[in-house]
Amino acid sequence: MASIFQKLRTLIRANLHDLADRALQKDDISVYDEYIRQAEREVEEFKETLIPMRAMVQQTKRRRENLANQAARMDLAIDQFLKKGKQTEAKVTLKQFQSAMSLIQTYDETLRRQINGLEKMEDVRIKLEGRLAIAKQEREELAHLLQMAKAREVSTKALRSLDDLMGQGDSDVARAAENIRSRLDHADAAWEVQTSSLDNQLDEAMVDLEVDAELAERMARLGLE
Repeated sequence: MASIFQKLRTLIRANLHDLADRALQKDDISVYDEYIRQAEREVEEFKETLIPMRAMVQQTKRRRENLANQAARMDLAIDQFLKKGKQTEAKVTLKQFQSAMSLIQTYDETLRRQINGLEKMEDVRIKLEGRLAIAKQEREELAHLLQMAKAREVSTKALRSLDDLMGQGDSDVARAAENIRSRLDHADAAWEVQTSSLDNQLDEAMVDLEVDAELAERMARLGLE
């Protein structure tokens, strides 16, 4: 899972404007397409990591609910034993009840952490999918720009960036290049603001996952299923 997070960090830090300039330098949209394909693969892998997390939350909820039901029955049983004068049975059941309540608190803390981690991951997923959607949309505009430049016989051999195209004599090509640059710069600037928070979310989620994995291992070893 750590490797997936590392790949995501590479995609997170990719600059769409730089990718567009590289595509123009090579006069080939495939540079941009490769980023999109890689992003799609890694986002899908990331989404797959959420499946067991959701299942883990549901499992913890079920175990907590089952234990709560057992505790409720114990609580009633204690009163019944006392009414019948069965002090020993009442004491034994009370200890079991107290142990169950303690374990319920553990489940509550585990559930809180799992839900918190899952919400962070879901938020990252939404932002990554939004970033990918923008990249795909601008890919079509960039491809159109390259086709337009060729159709208008604007030489792309000496071009190094969108800025270069903006300086061409063809007003339509220059205007299209300026529009793409403006949108990409805006998207990159907004994404840069989010990058640090996404890194923190991924780091915190990793800590939650590691803690839960260790806790699950201990509970299994103790027979606390």
